[in-house]
Amino acid sequence: MTSITSPELYPQYCFHLSPTVGCWCPLRAADVVTLRTHPGFAGQQIFFHINHPIKWVRVAGVVIAVDEFNGRKIYTLDDSSGVTITCTVPPATPPPGGTNSAVGAVGNGDSSKPKSTTTSNTQKQPTIIDGDIEIGHIILVKGVIKTTFWREREIEAVKISHLLSTEQEVQFWEKVEKLRKETLNQPWVLDKRVVRRCQKEAEGHDVDRAKRHKKSASAAPQAAVAEVKPHNKVERSEKAISQPKARNSGLERRPKPPNPTIAASLVGKYSALGL
Repeated sequence: MTSITSPELYPQYCFHLSPTVGCWCPLRAADVVTLRTHPGFAGQQIFFHINHPIKWVRVAGVVIAVDEFNGRKIYTLDDSSGVTITCTVPPATPPPGGTNSAVGAVGNGDSSKPKSTTTSNTQKQPTIIDGDIEIGHIILVKGVIKTTFWREREIEAVKISHLLSTEQEVQFWEKVEKLRKETLNQPWVLDKRVVRRCQKEAEGHDVDRAKRHKKSASAAPQAAVAEVKPHNKVERSEKAISQPKARNSGLERRPKPPNPTIAASLVGKYSALGL
């Protein structure tokens, strides 16, 4: 008997090498609901197909239901894959000042790589929708996969656009098939040396960050000492002024002058010729 082992899940510091985690992955609704989770990545909205990490997806289908709950739009899509998928549009929260900077932040929705959907003030960017959505419309949804309270999969939409022709639908399904054949049908494999290099880079980044934190922490006491030193100088100068040097009273002991008789005997009264 042969044992079948599941492919290795690589650590998150290797995800930048993944062909799926940073891209809009075109999938069927049946593919989205079968993606699995891993306890090591809980709360990160990262799902796996075999060992391919997936977060951002594209789905397309016919709108078969439109609901609204507390300002939250809910669209149910049917793409004829055997299951339906729910796409949600959260209530719009425009940034302060009344300017809609979210559209510029998201940029062109046709880009191959998704961009962050949160602004600098941690507010969600409103979903970009190209028009009104009604039952029977065929739409293309780009968004992030989420799990509901009932452990069902849904897609929080970042951009929704209408597919206005059969040609556009065919182009999307060709992309789905291409991703499946070229990437998803086989496991993601990395050389062990590449994994070790990524680990060293991640550890080096953590060490550098720890050194910068330690340096900034040690700079604070030095700054405090530097602020104290001028005060010490002022105190010493004030002490010198308050304690002046003692003046000479004239009663101190002075050295005696030499005896003139002894000095004359040493020098002599005559010159070297005896005259």
